Amino acid sequence: MHVTFKTFQSGIGDCIFLLMNQEEVQFSVMVDCGKLTDEIASYIKNDLKNTINLLVVTHIDNDHIIGVRDMLKNDSIKVGQIVFNCYQRNALGGAKKLNKYQKERLAAIEKEIGLVVGDLIEHDVDAPAAMKGLAATILEYPKLKKVWGREYTVCGNFLDLKENGTITFLSPTIDELEKLDKEFRHVLFDELNVDKTLGKWDDKENLYEILLRYAMLQKPSVESDSEKDVLGAISLENRLKRAAATPVNTQEISSANQASLAFVWEKDDHRILVMGDANPDVVMNGLLDYYKGKTFPVLFDAVKVSHHGSHFNTTKELMRHVDSGNFFFTGGTEGKRPSVEAVGRIALRPLANGINQRTMHFNYLTSLIKELLDDKELQKKYNFIIDTRKNELVFAF
Repeated sequence: MHVTFKTFQSGIGDCIFLLMNQEEVQFSVMVDCGKLTDEIASYIKNDLKNTINLLVVTHIDNDHIIGVRDMLKNDSIKVGQIVFNCYQRNALGGAKKLNKYQKERLAAIEKEIGLVVGDLIEHDVDAPAAMKGLAATILEYPKLKKVWGREYTVCGNFLDLKENGTITFLSPTIDELEKLDKEFRHVLFDELNVDKTLGKWDDKENLYEILLRYAMLQKPSVESDSEKDVLGAISLENRLKRAAATPVNTQEISSANQASLAFVWEKDDHRILVMGDANPDVVMNGLLDYYKGKTFPVLFDAVKVSHHGSHFNTTKELMRHVDSGNFFFTGGTEGKRPSVEAVGRIALRPLANGINQRTMHFNYLTSLIKELLDDKELQKKYNFIIDTRKNELVFAF
């Protein structure tokens, strides 16, 4: 088997592929897509032959789903299975529709959200197109609706890919999904005056995505005040050390990210950890349960770092349980993500037994990454190298 783990620059967001090839038969897994670039579209067409066997959408944030939604509008692309947590609550009461006032207020909310979508994924999207939810897009096409498992995917769920290995989900738990549902119901009541029991609403999946995005916009980002690095103030090594020691309150992670899917792919003695934007505490608990009785840290062929290298999503505690020769940082924002805290916690830690060197892969170049590239002495001292070009891992067994 030949395995390829590859990431693409996708605006500020994620776009990840895992390919398994055996005797000219390929099985492809695609995870998220913030912006559907020409490069990504070409890869799907030419390398995947317009076939995605498994599509995993980790959570509803725009920088993970807008490109997926755009891709699915291409009728020539075949998708074998979709894993995406959206609205799954049992309806209470009879069918209901929004009244005139509620529809007008919803339209105003859509317009307000549409104004920031371009900033979120770094390309122009008109408001009506931007607010078409991923779930609504899936349900438009019978062939996609048929392969979307509507039940929730949570920690402990398992996918048997047969000769292509297995996928085991480590996050979220049902608690994270219920917190997200609570936020949805809160904004539904406060903004639209909809009964909190929520009946059998038309277009409920799209309503769910719209109102949750709106709820996220109403909350100031804790990260914008917490992840700041003053370039050149002190040496890069000392900045990384100081930042790595910064305490983390993982409860400040947004509800949407708390509910993000994270999973392990495994085949024989090989494994890859894909963390989406998940809470590191939830992922670590999932690892402790899944690898119960095993020696920690668990060694992975590759680790996709959570939330573009956010300070809040990579903790020292998680790093004591996980190690790899390849850490992939996807997307980012200048001066904020990848954060100096997360980079320090990964780059400066001692190498686990069985790992001789770490490669840190970045597909979004920031000032911090340029500093890391230039500091060859630091790389040599802590046995890591920086990759900003290839952003893939290929191995055979």
